Amino acid sequence: MDELSYSPVYDEKTLHFLDQQFSRINDECYVDHAGATLYSNEQIKKSSDDLLQSLYTNPHSHGVNGNLTEDIVDNVRYRILDHFHTNQDEYSVIFTSGSTASLKLVAETFNFNNDGSAEAAGNFVYLQDNHTSVLGMRDVTFQRGAKVVCIDHISAFKLLGCNNRNNDSPKDRKNNSLFVYPAQCNFSGLKYPLNWIKNIKQGCLNAHVKTNSNWFILLDAACYAGTSDLNLSYYKPDFICLSFYKLFGYPTGLGALLVKNDSAFTLQKTFYGGGTVDIVLSSKMHHVKRQSLSQRFEDGTISFLSIISLQYGFQILSSITMKSISEHVFSLARYLHHSLLLLHHENGAPVVKLYADTNYKDKNLQGGIVSFNLLRANGDYVGYMEVSNIAALHKIHLRTGCFCNPGTCQRHLGLTDRQILKNYDTGFTCGGTSDLINGIPTGAVRISFGYMSTVEDAKIIIKMIKQCFVSGKEVLKVPKWWNDFEFQLSTKYKGVVTKIDNDFSPIKTVSNEKSPDCQNVITNYNIEVRDRNCRLAKIFIYPIKSCGAYEVQDSWKLTSKGLLYDREWMIVTSAGVSLTQKHEVRLCLIKPVIDLKNNELILNYPDVPSIKIPLLISSYTAEKNEICKGKVCRHKVEGIDCGIEVSEWLSLALGRPNLKLIRQWGSVKQELSFASQSQYLLVNLSSISWLADRIPKTSDLDKSTMLHRFRSNFAIEGCAPFKETNWKMLEIGNCQFEVEGICNRCQMICIDQKTSEKTVEPLRTLAEEFCGKIKFGIYLANKNNKNNVLKVGEEINFN
Repeated sequence: MDELSYSPVYDEKTLHFLDQQFSRINDECYVDHAGATLYSNEQIKKSSDDLLQSLYTNPHSHGVNGNLTEDIVDNVRYRILDHFHTNQDEYSVIFTSGSTASLKLVAETFNFNNDGSAEAAGNFVYLQDNHTSVLGMRDVTFQRGAKVVCIDHISAFKLLGCNNRNNDSPKDRKNNSLFVYPAQCNFSGLKYPLNWIKNIKQGCLNAHVKTNSNWFILLDAACYAGTSDLNLSYYKPDFICLSFYKLFGYPTGLGALLVKNDSAFTLQKTFYGGGTVDIVLSSKMHHVKRQSLSQRFEDGTISFLSIISLQYGFQILSSITMKSISEHVFSLARYLHHSLLLLHHENGAPVVKLYADTNYKDKNLQGGIVSFNLLRANGDYVGYMEVSNIAALHKIHLRTGCFCNPGTCQRHLGLTDRQILKNYDTGFTCGGTSDLINGIPTGAVRISFGYMSTVEDAKIIIKMIKQCFVSGKEVLKVPKWWNDFEFQLSTKYKGVVTKIDNDFSPIKTVSNEKSPDCQNVITNYNIEVRDRNCRLAKIFIYPIKSCGAYEVQDSWKLTSKGLLYDREWMIVTSAGVSLTQKHEVRLCLIKPVIDLKNNELILNYPDVPSIKIPLLISSYTAEKNEICKGKVCRHKVEGIDCGIEVSEWLSLALGRPNLKLIRQWGSVKQELSFASQSQYLLVNLSSISWLADRIPKTSDLDKSTMLHRFRSNFAIEGCAPFKETNWKMLEIGNCQFEVEGICNRCQMICIDQKTSEKTVEPLRTLAEEFCGKIKFGIYLANKNNKNNVLKVGEEINFN
């Protein structure tokens, strides 16, 4: 495949400019531009300088020299229209909070019937392959009398490719119908034909919906506009929705609805807010809305400071040109797609299942998106949560799930409605972590490129997959189904796939490698090791959340919240956000020591003098330290600031300014300390040993660090591996505990707690052995254990 070699699109000057503008990325790999692209240094600097040097007032206010804010906002409107090759004579710009708000606005105001009768209401027609926000329009439009019609992917290309004309007079059409579709699919990157706009206007859908209607088109350009040139001088949809953070990263919470002036009459607005009326009587039901469309629809005060900053974002895009950006992201996506297409395990099985609607040979049909799932050598799917965790270790920011596009996701994954509803009954939800159900994926992995992306980003993705997911020696070859796939593309619908037969999909192969039954994983793992006397081998507490462990040498007291002093302190940033090892790996190097004799918590860090903090809470309240509020894993927490001295110590040790140490305190009723999930975490040393034996000898993991990576409170010995996963209750000495479930693991187990170095193990092996179910250790909860004491070496009884 000739396309496997990457051909640069940008010249050296542009590459140098972008390298300067995004220097803060450093060694991070950001490939979620369809979610939100990145803002440039110059854009933020110019916006900041502008605010510091100017006096911008409310656009509804007028001073001695008129209103500068209103003038600049109007200029930004013109700049937006110019970017899309049109002007204020043909289109108007209504500022909204984003694409979703724009879609909602149209749904709530579009007039589906001209003569006022519900029987004559028109149709709301949408593609199955649409964003969730478009699906949300259905219920609103249905309540307003519209007939709701869904068109699937295959039918769309058959129905909308024609150019049937309405032969009747527009006066004979008693209703208005609205068709909504995306300019680019945010799942596969397919660019839908913009000539559909003209065909629909000419009535090509009338026979399908069995009506004769005036047709209006709402184009969802949120995914398309950031990397493609939308030419409204040639293609003329009636409504276009945008989110500006998709174009240039900043500001968020600002979008627009572009309305064709000739079609504005179809939007009939009832509510009116400040600034949208010419006159209103407070004592009578009388008002007159403004004649300007934008003024009529922009209720209250618009986000004028954010709007003013848009001009500096457009400057960046215009300096590169949308044509070059489109070619650039397409070239990167093609390179990544073809590289993954060729990648196979040593046994010849494919590594990647790609979800594509084109062959990545035409930038007019394909955007800068590649979606896929990974496959093991035996044909089993790799869960996208496993991929996400491994990617995080490589500092890769990507997206997993269905990307708020349930229709396209369902089509590519081959799931029926019944399967999806059944998945929901078993616990799957949008944005959840249930990535595999009965071995079948519920979502995918998405790589999406932006105008500042580089070929190095694509290479990092490929390298990560080869290192962590290829079994044996990699094999590069064109899969057998590809030629049939390309032939289909060349003969149907001008290069756009409408159907991929099962024969074209990577076939599940069988290897000599053994894989556990994914339906009975972990809890019924067949390991022939007999139990001995099970006992408590070690007790650990973690005084400061996400910092190092303190090992108890003899015995320790239990409280109603867990082990005494366990995760009773937490480090927070200047923004009040809890700092964890996910964001700062060096937290593990802060080693706490609890000195019960002197009632002190002693903190140690390499090459930094130790610091002592009082254990008695009365020491804090006497000094009237500041009370801090926040959340840990969605739980409301309250803590007291431990003072400036320890704050400065933390900032010195970690090299991060304005850190605070807070201790749990206050009026908030809390059953837990600052622990994330449960009061206690237990791991089995036999389970750890079993897992360690399966980690390849070539790994850079120091197996002596395995225990500390799992950050348990209790470590037990004398039990068969994974025996603990079947327990419901257990007793340690005279203390009783209830098992709350198995612990879901993330990339934190890949951090060496002695050195803060990251490795891909043991997460990779854990996921591989248990079919992507990254679970290890069990959660425990107190059962009448207040003021009891646990002692190292005590026997464990369980059932």
